[in-house]
Amino acid sequence: MEFNKSLYNSRQRANTIGLTLSMGAMGLGLFVLLWILGVLFYNGFTALDWNMFTQSTPAPGSEGGGLANAIVGSLMMLAFAVLVSTPIGVFAGVYLAEYGDESKTAELTRFVTDIMLSAPSIVLGLFVYAIVVAPMGHFSGADRHSGGGPHD
Repeated sequence: MEFNKSLYNSRQRANTIGLTLSMGAMGLGLFVLLWILGVLFYNGFTALDWNMFTQSTPAPGSEGGGLANAIVGSLMMLAFAVLVSTPIGVFAGVYLAEYGDESKTAELTRFVTDIMLSAPSIVLGLFVYAIVVAPMGHFSGADRHSGGGPHD
């Protein structure tokens, strides 16, 4: 097979054009991304103050307020999740390592663990929303409503 110089040159031109267009698209994308990040950081840092971390979130449409209840709620959920899940995880691991050869309980434990590890958290959150929040009609688990809907 002989070397075709004109074919090589046309492929070289096509490669150069493709790379140039790809680099241009990448440059435009990076410019837009950096522009959005710059606006986000500028507006975000100007909004930061001590009240954001110490005041509760106001009612919708109200001025001011902060994120104190969201921060405390997140820390409470984290603490509760660690307190509940750590012993269960340690006990399950010890059981599987020491006693879980081929029993049905070991198979079930491995299956549930595989499902929990492979399922995205957003899917699990939507599942919990569908079976708990939507039927209750409100988000708070400590709400004084007896259930049903928001106007009980």
